Amino acid sequence: MYSVDTNIYLDWWERRYPDDLFPTIKTHVEALIASGKWRSVQGVADEIIHIGTPRLKAWTKATPGQFLSHDAALLKEATAITAAYPGLLDPYARHDEADRYVIALAKLHSWAVVTHETPARSKKHAVRTHFIPDVCRGLGVPCIDLLELMRREKWSFR
Repeated sequence: MYSVDTNIYLDWWERRYPDDLFPTIKTHVEALIASGKWRSVQGVADEIIHIGTPRLKAWTKATPGQFLSHDAALLKEATAITAAYPGLLDPYARHDEADRYVIALAKLHSWAVVTHETPARSKKHAVRTHFIPDVCRGLGVPCIDLLELMRREKWSFR
């Protein structure tokens, strides 16, 4: 089971895995959604609607079941994450970022976080002291990227 970060959607649709080269990724993702193995939080859907391309926004709206609401348990866990790792919050963000909710969802259900973020130590001039991989490591939550998810799920593009 996977808790998916916003950047995975943006990278898949817009940056790393274009559908002219990887036409079956959408089919694979939709199969994981249908099986309940691919989930995210409403905050990720909100970020996609705010910054995604028109095609990604339309697909997000057409597949709402993959985005789970911020219920009381998720809010409590996200608040605990923020208290333990205040450096996860971007001091310049103009909206409530989804990162802590993505991590909280994974922690609550013993899932893996799927993100393309890298740890703080790998960044030059980072505005934050913690990123998703840092917090996941501290909490013992598995953290992988989309390529690793593809390997775990044995996706093929031949």
